[in-house]
Amino acid sequence: MTTTNTIAALPDHNLLSDPLWQRLFHAYRHVITPLRYAGWVTDLETCGGQYHVRADLDDGTELIIASTDGLPADPAEVNGWHALRQHTQNPDRHTVLYDSTPNGPQRHHGNSLIPLFARIDGIDAPRRAPRLIVSATHTSPYGANHNQTAGIEGPATAVARFSEWSKRLTDHEGYRRVWQRSERDGYPLALFESAGHITTVRVTASDG
Repeated sequence: MTTTNTIAALPDHNLLSDPLWQRLFHAYRHVITPLRYAGWVTDLETCGGQYHVRADLDDGTELIIASTDGLPADPAEVNGWHALRQHTQNPDRHTVLYDSTPNGPQRHHGNSLIPLFARIDGIDAPRRAPRLIVSATHTSPYGANHNQTAGIEGPATAVARFSEWSKRLTDHEGYRRVWQRSERDGYPLALFESAGHITTVRVTASDG
C-alpha cells in the first residue's frame, strides 16, 4: 500500500521557476529532502548572492544550514556544516546547533550529513513525522539474499542515511540506480543493479 502525505510541501514563492533557484535546490536536495520528510517546509535562499538552506520549524523559529560562509554553488566544495536556529521575529536571538566547519566543535565529522541530522532530529520543535527505519536487501544472481537494517532514527537522519547508502552503491560499489519512488508517493525507495546483483534500499515507518 502506498504511503502518502509523508513530505512537506515545496515553498510558495515566485522563484520556483527561476533557473538559479532550481539548480541550487536540486544541488542541495540531499540537505533539503531530509528536512521536508521531517515535516518542515524547506527553501534554498539566494538573497544577496549568499546561499543557505532554511526550514520553517512551525514554532516561530527557523533552521539555517550553511557552511563556512554561506553555501558554495557546488556542493562538492562544502567543507563542513553550520546549523543555526533563530527566531523569525528577532534573528539576533539564535542558537548554534551544530558546526562541523574547520574551526567548529564538530569538525571531526566534516561534511557528513548523518551527525548533522541526528542533532537536528533531537531538537525540541513541532513535527508531524514518525521515526523511521532504513533497510536494504541485496539479491545475487543466484538467489542468495543479504539484509541490512539501521536502527530506528529520527526522520531527517533516516532519509539522510538512505541518501548515503544510495550514494555508496553508485559511487563506490559499481551499481546504477534503475528506479526510485517519487517523493510524493511515500517514503524513499530505490532499486539498484550491478551485473545481475539487485539491491533495494527503502525507508519505512517504525511501529514503535
